[in-house]
This record gives sequence, structure tokens and C-alpha cells, in this order.
Amino acid sequence: MSRTAGYVLALVVHLLAPAFLVTGVYLIAGLTVGGVLFGLVALDLAWLLRPRPAPFPAPAVPLTRSDAPHLYALIDGIGEALAAPRTDLVAISGEVNASFRTYGRRRDRLVEIGYPLWLILTPEERVSLLAHEMAHARNGDARHGLVVGSALHSLHELRLVTHFGWRPGDGGADLITRCLLALLGLPVRALILLLELLLNHSSQQAEYRADEMQAQVAGVPATASLLDVLSTRAPSVGDFLGSSAVAVGTWDLWTALRSHLDAIPPAELDRRREAAQVEKTRVDTTHPPTHLRIRRVLALPYPTPQVAAPAMEGIEAELERAAGRVARSLREDAQSARYR
Repeated sequence: MSRTAGYVLALVVHLLAPAFLVTGVYLIAGLTVGGVLFGLVALDLAWLLRPRPAPFPAPAVPLTRSDAPHLYALIDGIGEALAAPRTDLVAISGEVNASFRTYGRRRDRLVEIGYPLWLILTPEERVSLLAHEMAHARNGDARHGLVVGSALHSLHELRLVTHFGWRPGDGGADLITRCLLALLGLPVRALILLLELLLNHSSQQAEYRADEMQAQVAGVPATASLLDVLSTRAPSVGDFLGSSAVAVGTWDLWTALRSHLDAIPPAELDRRREAAQVEKTRVDTTHPPTHLRIRRVLALPYPTPQVAAPAMEGIEAELERAAGRVARSLREDAQSARYR
């Protein structure tokens, strides 16, 4: 019922654009000062809320099949084992995560690999990571669908526009404008929250289904190990990349990241595992607590993988150029953050 209600609410969001369009035209046609002003606002809202597909993630580096034949061969093998649709494009980003999504008007299927996370995984864990994202391609998670996905994208775009971004020195007129935009953004944030709540249960179940399919392809040991990394080592990756050292460092970023993680004592990793259970740590609000996912995975009857981890030398060579571009982008972002 909540999933159905989520689809209904998403359809209502899509109806807002034509409603604002008609309202704007009607107000402007009255040729009054107030009518023209409010009509232009309505037309602007109609434009922002127009149904449109999600774009390619701008900071990420696209890798075509000719760029990375070994990586695509691995992804295609995992997709065949899962009976998942064929991946159209792979993107390498600086996220400490990985994801599956559709983008563009043709709704091409995209697997985004966060290189900082990829770097710290074993070959078996990398297969498990890709299997999880490919499982989402088969799952049909509502968040990635045409109706709900585009509605969420439109609402998030409108939320960015109505964000209160005023700072001292911007002036009084800008303060008034920002306050009005922030007030306008309150119902937008309420719609996003309501839609997220309605989709919460189906999203959690989608993650559990993806975990099971992932374990079936990559094996329970690799899947449980990957989930453990998300609770224990991945947080240190985020802390390292967010530190000021990234902005001023002259060393190789990825070598420095590996050294940083190798220095974490085993006792600290054990402490984080215990804390993750107490604090119910999760990847984000759309995911169940990670320790519950590990518990369910360990109970699955898939001790051996269907897709064996290949030698990674060829894949690493294919990712080298993209990894360099991602490192430069992370450094530039860190340097910009120092002067904000």
C-alpha cells in the first residue's frame, strides 16, 4: 500500500508542472502588475517541476566499452548470472560508494563505481560490490523508475533552488529573496519527506533482495566482508578525503589513502563493528542497518561464488586514467572548500 501511495504521490508531483503552467498563463493574461509577477513565478515553477530524466552524474568520469573491455566483461558476466539487463555505461567517481541508476532520455543503465571504495576492496569484494548494483538493475526499485525517479529528481532540483544560501555581506534585498525562496521550499521539502517515507519499506526490502542476489553470485563470505568494510574501513576513507591534507598534499592521493587505512589498528576496527551494531549504522536512510544485513547474509546458503574474481591487473590499468582525473577533482574540491 505504501508503494502504491508513493506512485500516486509521484503522479501528483508530475501534475504540478502543467497546473503551474496553466496558472501562470492565466495570471499573465490578466495584464495586471501582480498577476504578471505571480504568473512569471508560476511559469518558473512549472519549468523547474517539468518531468525530466536524471542527468549523467557531472563529476564522474564515463568509461565506454572500448575504454574498459576487461571491466565490462566482468560486469556482463555478473549480469548474465543475475539475468539482469545489459549495462550501457560505467562511471568512475570520487564517492565512497557505488550505485546503479538510469539517466538521459533513453534511460541508459549506468553503474557508478566510487574509486575510493573500489581501491580498498579485495577482488572478491569488488565482484560482490558490482553484483549488488547489478541486482538493483533487475530488482526494479521504485526510486530508479520513470515515474517515481523523475518526480524525486524534479523535487530535489527545486529544493536546491529554494535553498537558503544567504551569507553576511550579500545585502538586504538578497536576504528577503532568499527568505521567500526558503518559505516556498517548505512544501517541497515536505513532499520529499513524505515520498521518502512512503518508499522507505520498499527500499529496505529492495536492499535485502539485492543482498541475497549479490551473495548468490559472489558468495556469502565476500558479501559479508564487503558489508563489514562499509562499517569499519569506509568511514576512514571519507574522513581522509575530507581532510585539509588532501588539498595541500603533493603525494599520490591513492597511495596515501592506502597507507592511511593500513595504519588503522585491528582493535579500532573491532570497536567500530561493535559501535555499528549499537548505533545501527547504515549506508543511508534508504538502507537497513548494516549489521542486520550482515546477519541475514550469513544465514544464506551460498558458500561459493558463481562468478569468480578475475585477475585485476587489466581492470586496474583501464581505471588508471579515470582514477587520476577523480583524484584531481577531489583535490580541486578540497582546495575550493578551504576558501569558502
